[in-house]
Amino acid sequence: LRRLFFVQEAEKMSKLLLPLCAMMLAGCSNIPAKDNAAGGHPFVLEEFFAGELGAHGVILGRGGKVRRSFNAIMRGEWREEEGVLKGVLTEEFVFDDGEVLQRRWEFTRVGEGRFEGTASDVEGTAMLEVSGNALRMDYALVVPVSDRSLTVQVEDWLWRMEPDVVVNKSTMHKWGFRIGEIITTIVRKPDASQQALSVEKQTGISSFFEWKIA
Repeated sequence: LRRLFFVQEAEKMSKLLLPLCAMMLAGCSNIPAKDNAAGGHPFVLEEFFAGELGAHGVILGRGGKVRRSFNAIMRGEWREEEGVLKGVLTEEFVFDDGEVLQRRWEFTRVGEGRFEGTASDVEGTAMLEVSGNALRMDYALVVPVSDRSLTVQVEDWLWRMEPDVVVNKSTMHKWGFRIGEIITTIVRKPDASQQALSVEKQTGISSFFEWKIA
């Protein structure tokens, strides 16, 4: 009888755990950038994120409802150090409630179409992969929530639809569950194109948020 009891309990537990494990495994996609391009314009990181850019977006809760909106100013600079391309991207976000948040990204190219990035509120290293007009970026972000901090996994997708326009979708996960999304449009300022040409000449080469989760 005891053995039968444990078998029955194990069956019940497996019915509960299997769907949970499946959801956790499906939390972040394994789609590479080369399989998720969408036409558009080739995404050259050091070309697009050079000079000043503007961004406008909304933050969605896990149910799809808009929780916050924001405007942002970004500034990018690139240089070569001993043959290695490096860049700095500063971001300043102004939210609809007046709050201002800032971030400074530092990027290093580590291979063809591959970069690594660091920021003060990112745990470890962000991994970037570029192919066609698509850029995928994965990282663990430390988010302030009330009087504590929460680390969430971010899957960032950016598509360069026009030479000066990028569409960005960020999906946040915790314990494998999707907890929110950010939809952003990033636009290069008119003088950024000239700065991008300067970067190309010098190098010889043709998102950061606080969420209210509910």
